[in-house]
Amino acid sequence: MTVFVVLLILFLLYLVQAFLYDRLWNRGLSAGVAFREEYRTEEETSTLTEVIVNDKLLPMPVVEIDFHMDKRLQFSDGQNSSVSDRSYRRDVFALSVRQKITRTLEFKCVRRGYFRIDEAGINASNLFLTKRYLTRNAQNTEFYVLPKPVSTGQIMIPFSRIMGSVLSRKKVYDDPFEFAGLREYSRGDPMKYINWKATAREGKLLTNIHESTLSQKVVVLLDMEGLGVQQADVLNEAAVRIACSLCEKLLSAGVEIGVRSNGPDVLTGKPLRLETVSGAGSSLFLRKKFACVQAQNDLTPIASFFPVREGSGREDDLYVLVSRNQSEVLAETFSSFVGKGQAVQIIPYREERKPREIPQNVDTIWMDV
Repeated sequence: MTVFVVLLILFLLYLVQAFLYDRLWNRGLSAGVAFREEYRTEEETSTLTEVIVNDKLLPMPVVEIDFHMDKRLQFSDGQNSSVSDRSYRRDVFALSVRQKITRTLEFKCVRRGYFRIDEAGINASNLFLTKRYLTRNAQNTEFYVLPKPVSTGQIMIPFSRIMGSVLSRKKVYDDPFEFAGLREYSRGDPMKYINWKATAREGKLLTNIHESTLSQKVVVLLDMEGLGVQQADVLNEAAVRIACSLCEKLLSAGVEIGVRSNGPDVLTGKPLRLETVSGAGSSLFLRKKFACVQAQNDLTPIASFFPVREGSGREDDLYVLVSRNQSEVLAETFSSFVGKGQAVQIIPYREERKPREIPQNVDTIWMDV
């Protein structure tokens, strides 16, 4: 009789808990996955946080969180994850009543890119582990892996040559986007530079001081054709790092730059195109853009992205082509485009190979990566 009563009590308990979990299991239960930083650089480490909350008077003995993350971000522990085209991560929690658990996961930034996690799955069980419940929680977290800087010794070679050309035709103007301080108004100062808030506060006319920018613009043309072959992948990534590092150096030297690429921006799906970027404060914005550019097969040839020069008012721009493509056709097309202007071609390469003949109006730099 006693055994029968115990079994009956257990059966009733089972029915009650089944009833409660069927109706209440997801009430007050939430899971969040978030990158703790906005960006890092290639080969650095960062962290991801998992936060799970059970805000009800019903324990959750087993709760699993799962989500997908790009395999270019590799978890340091190597556990609870499988890798194919993307990493699939699954972590198990046990929550008592009204409990919040936060877990930190470390990962390595293997390659540059833009990454998002849009949802996380929740897989829960009832008290007797006889039934499972599934749902998906929307997430909204993003992360940039910025291109790794090229060594100072390497990037100084093209930078010095470009700056030599820029400084030989030096004109300087104020960059309206780079604020450097305040000074008293002098007759002849442009009215648009008057800082009216500071003037009202100090009781005298004050004008903004801006950083100086060199007048000659440098346009960087980045070729991203080719994907899937190891040599092409390595050289295209080297091209991105070279272009990004060079642009950063030019910005810090006060040079206005433009960027064009046949590689699409992962956020817009359109070829990367920045008409005008100036000021050292634009460096992070620029690095994020280079993080987003993609290499693909069968892209429109980079020559199609050479700017139209006649009548543009920028015939004195200096053009820098960064491409692993060593074909004579591209060299001749670029040379013809440059004409009597100024240009530099940077060719990343890995194999022992005698450099081909380059047209004399293009300053060519071979960079062994």
